[in-house]
This record gives sequence, C-alpha cells and structure tokens, in this order.
Amino acid sequence: MVLWLTLSLSACAVTSVDGDRMQPRSDVFSAYVEEVFRRQSEIATELTLALDTEAPDGDRYIALEDAELELLTACRGLNEMAQRRREGDDIRRMGALKRARQAPECERATRNAAALF
Repeated sequence: MVLWLTLSLSACAVTSVDGDRMQPRSDVFSAYVEEVFRRQSEIATELTLALDTEAPDGDRYIALEDAELELLTACRGLNEMAQRRREGDDIRRMGALKRARQAPECERATRNAAALF
C-alpha cells in the first residue's frame, strides 16, 4: 500500500531539466514555473532582436528562427496562462496545472535558444 501511494505520488511529480522533482501544487513548483516563464520571456526578446540584425538568408538566421519556433511551441501553455492572468481570468478554470506541467519542455527550449548567444 505504501509503495503504491509513493509510486502514484511520484508519478504526479514534475522533473526540471536539472532533475529536480517537484509536486505540482507546491510553492517550489510555482516558483519554478514563474522562473521558467521569466527566463523564456527574456530569451524570446533576445531572439527577436537577434533576428532583426541577421541576414535572412544566413545560417545563423535559420538557427535563430528554428529556436524561436521551438521556444514558442514549447512555451505556448505558459504564455497563454500568463496572458489570461494579466487579463484577470481565473486561470484555474483554463487548465493551469496542465499548462504549468509543460514548464520542463519550455525550460529545455529556452536553454537551447540561449545556447545560440
């Protein structure tokens, strides 16, 4: 019984890119999601600025563009959640936990993009 409970609780845990395991409804997880969101916002801005300065036919431009697409795709849920929160919506009703669980994918894409700078 204890093993089953341990396994079911650990299945609910979210693991960061660095291997930190967090329970989704914990303060630690909330802080992690917030940090991932902030970092991806910074990198998205850097990508936009870098794309504006690169020649569209260059290899670096293509790499930056690919990284931007990966970042936007992986972080879509977090960005939608943040936008809805800013608009005053009740984010619990929009599947906030499900979207927040995508934070490790967003973190991974953010790190991949940041490696280009």
